[in-house]
Amino acid sequence: MNEDFVMTVQDCEAVCEHMTHHLIRMQMADRVAQAMLLRECADICGLTAKFAARDAIYSRNAAALCADICHTCGTECLSYPDEMSQHCAMVCLNCARHCRAFAAMGMPPRRRQRAMEQE
Repeated sequence: MNEDFVMTVQDCEAVCEHMTHHLIRMQMADRVAQAMLLRECADICGLTAKFAARDAIYSRNAAALCADICHTCGTECLSYPDEMSQHCAMVCLNCARHCRAFAAMGMPPRRRQRAMEQE
């Protein structure tokens, strides 16, 4: 189950990285806010994917933060009419939905079992 989630988050990371590099190449100075959000989104997606892949204790917390940043980034990208920004927006908003769902699942099963064994 985590594999599909990890792939979704990694896809968002890659799309945001690509979009960031595109904005830099095109020297779009009027889109600094978008570029900054894209960078933050890519970074949190990378961290969240790593945490989820190894079922880290804070994977749900990372996913919750990732959902917030992806939603903000997606909303920002939606405000630009170009095809790349629109695509990026859809990927970010989809990732935000998946992150919210993952975060809501609670403690990872292995961690829950270990916590119960310690009681």
